This record gives sequence, structure tokens and C-alpha cells, in this order.
Amino acid sequence: MNAIAIVDRNLGLGRDGKLLAHLPSELKYFREKTLGKTIVIGRGTYESMSGNLLPDRETVILSRDASFNPPCQVFRSLEEALDYLKSKPDDDIFVAGGESVYRLFYPYCDRFFITKLYAAFDADRRFPNLDENPNEFSVKELSGIIEENGFEYQFFEYTRVK
Repeated sequence: MNAIAIVDRNLGLGRDGKLLAHLPSELKYFREKTLGKTIVIGRGTYESMSGNLLPDRETVILSRDASFNPPCQVFRSLEEALDYLKSKPDDDIFVAGGESVYRLFYPYCDRFFITKLYAAFDADRRFPNLDENPNEFSVKELSGIIEENGFEYQFFEYTRVK
């Protein structure tokens, strides 16, 4: 299973349900990685997308709210979601937020596609620090530094060492 995220230099993910910066090339990268795949998100992430499903992707949402019923697969627990996802190839699953969903699925992800934004924001959501455990992950730079909309960022892939 994969995770995909953009983080600032303090591992911030977002603020008030919004991304920290608008970066069209990073959004294109996200689209290229997840197109035709299954994305796993939480209710808050879905709502931050104005209740719209991303085209040409299967969306799986994790939410404990029994009254929450969007037009896609919804699971009330991690176990239910994992049971459903086990029928899919691991390479076709992308955990895509928010913070609590990343933390729940962290032990099940073997690859993390992380865009590092070289700026700091007042974020209210954070991503786990993959660099804390250098023996747990091998890291590969997927790009040089990209400059866009006044920000510098870079694509990385972390692979869990088995």
C-alpha cells in the first residue's frame, strides 16, 4: 500500500481543511500517481474537496459517522477498510489524508510519495516523521528542486526496508 502527501518543512499537511499552498505541478503529480487507482481518505479530506470525488479513481472513505453516506465506499473502522482493500493490488492503493487516516494506515504502507515543500506554515495537521527512523526507510529523490508560485519543493519516495 502507498501513501501520498505534501508536507511543509515542519511536516505540516494543512490548515482549516485546506492545503498549505496551491502548486499546479504538484497537483498534476498527485493525479498521475493516483489516476486509475484507489484512494483512501477520511471524511474531513472528502469534505475539504467540497464533497466531490476525484475522477477516474475509486474513493474509499473512513468515517465513524453513521449518517455520513457519500456516493462511494465508506467504512466505519480500519479493520473494515483493510478487509475491503485486501482484494486490490497494494500498488493500486494510495492513502491520501488526512492526518488521522495517515496515522492509521502508516503500518500498512510500504511506499510513501512525499512532496517536501521548503517553507513553513501555521499548519494544524501533521504527517508522521519518516526521517526519524533511517533504518526503517530507504529514500530516493524523484526530482530536483522545483520552483512554482514562489515556493520551492521536491518529490521523494520512501520505501519501507523489510
